[in-house]
Amino acid sequence: MLENHSLAGLPAELVDMLVRESALELATQKLKDARNEVLAEKSRLATGKPGLLKSIAGRGGQEREVGMQTVMSQQLHYDSQLKKAESLTTLLSKETGRWLESCLKTGLPDYAAALAPHDYPEDWARFSYNFELLLKSFQMGLQDLAVQFKREMASGAHVQLRNDSVLKLVPVARQIEIDVEFFNRILTQQSRQKKAGAGRPALQPEYSWCETTDQLAQLSASEASATLHELLAACSGFLANLAHIIKREHTLAEERATQIVHARPSFIKVWREAARPAAALLVKEEKLEGIISETQAMLLDGEFSARFNRHMVKTMTPSAAPAAPEKPVVHTAAPTPQSDAELRALKAKLQAELEEAGKIKAGLVAREQRLRENEQALRDNEQRFAEKCKREQTALDEAKARLTAMEEVIVLKARQAEEKQAEEMAKIEELKGELAARSQFIDESEQRLLTKGQEQLESLAELEQKEEELMTTKRELNTLRKEMGLPLIPLRAKPVDEFEE
Repeated sequence: MLENHSLAGLPAELVDMLVRESALELATQKLKDARNEVLAEKSRLATGKPGLLKSIAGRGGQEREVGMQTVMSQQLHYDSQLKKAESLTTLLSKETGRWLESCLKTGLPDYAAALAPHDYPEDWARFSYNFELLLKSFQMGLQDLAVQFKREMASGAHVQLRNDSVLKLVPVARQIEIDVEFFNRILTQQSRQKKAGAGRPALQPEYSWCETTDQLAQLSASEASATLHELLAACSGFLANLAHIIKREHTLAEERATQIVHARPSFIKVWREAARPAAALLVKEEKLEGIISETQAMLLDGEFSARFNRHMVKTMTPSAAPAAPEKPVVHTAAPTPQSDAELRALKAKLQAELEEAGKIKAGLVAREQRLRENEQALRDNEQRFAEKCKREQTALDEAKARLTAMEEVIVLKARQAEEKQAEEMAKIEELKGELAARSQFIDESEQRLLTKGQEQLESLAELEQKEEELMTTKRELNTLRKEMGLPLIPLRAKPVDEFEE
């Protein structure tokens, strides 16, 4: 499969990203070639010697200085463009790697078979690290939802913010599902690669994280809160344990790499290198500049991440009834002498407690007798007690009224906070647009300044050439005036001393 250079079977969005990577690579190479030409010209100007006629006329040094200024400005331009291309390549490579890893986990059985014998420590490290990040992100998102549920139950109204938060969590839950299924395929491959009689592998329960998370936006606050607590408990239990298991497999891969003379490179890197020529064939050089500008805008707007999240949602496979993670089976051991001793101690403790209860019962009988004797006094205090209850009930009603008012204030503040957050998000989007416009304006201004500087340098060279021609003409005129006995014209005018005047 690693030798297959075809992009067939990959999502169109991922193919588009691979093509954009190839376009950036081609543009970077063109920039490097142009920069090398500028450096060669700079070296020629620095070490070259002007011709004899130019040296006599004094134009060699001036032309060399103008040429050096030109190549220096070009070198600075190419350096800035190369840094920009490298930055875009790094950002796009990160997004492409996430897409490609997800597609290989779901659509390439060879990937699980390759990781089963612990031959690719770099891929195991990426798998372990990304799974821990997903777990933390999912857990933090669920905790934020828990806070929103409390506000909803206090206000009694369904808030749109909850739906938005759930929509952000669904792609994360889908990635967790993919990782669990992928790890089970690795376990299956490991079992097949072992000797016969090893038995069936102990697979991890495949809980429908994505579908259950999606239901949080459809259930009522109370029902969703119960489901949310189950998800949080599974995160701190099942998923945390699975993260430790994956990390242990990564450690085994690292230990195996130290025992092998020539360790294998990353499976994903090899696959990307194999797919690179096919992606390069789809790049149109005449549209290279437009592709790079569009890629920069998409990276600034987060379009690639949004595409990935939409792809994760599309790959959801709803099940008829989501099953909760299976709890580990606890095997009860046979009674031991130590457990019999514990039972006898417990029996003695219960006997002592029964004796203590008998003493308490006798005390209660005596107290009941005293209560009968004081029955008349209790009747006298009954009226006062009823009045006290009435006063306390009144105070309780007033406290409930104050609490209701406070809840209304809290709901109002929460609504204001949501509106403020929406306004801040709008301002952030506006600022992003302004930053993009400013960046474009700066790039255009740099280009105009470079063009104007080049024009001024050319004009200055032309003026210097005309001055040389004027000096030559003056010398010829002085020769004629000398022959005619006329006074000579000074070749250079005396500079005006403004301070003397």
